[in-house]
Amino acid sequence: MEKPVDVNTTSVETSPETSVENNDSNNNIRHTSIKYISEGVGWIGSVLVLIPYVAPVNKTTDFILNTLGASGLFIVCLTSKQYQSVIINAAWIIGGIYKYYS
Repeated sequence: MEKPVDVNTTSVETSPETSVENNDSNNNIRHTSIKYISEGVGWIGSVLVLIPYVAPVNKTTDFILNTLGASGLFIVCLTSKQYQSVIINAAWIIGGIYKYYS
């Protein structure tokens, strides 16, 4: 007579190779997701920086758009290790803050 199978608990045996493959697959998915999010932040930052140049905005809106845009570009440059662009975007953020409060 066979034992009844408990459908609420299942056990899946995996070999060490399968576990490594699953971890590699998860890491690739995570890396790809971070890459796309970073690229999206960069594109949004680019658009935000350009808006004050093509549309009439007041000083506060200009400050907000430039600071958020430069911050987005800063993040994408930092994650992709483009350190020259990191420096120029950091300067853009600091310059924008100085200009707004002076």
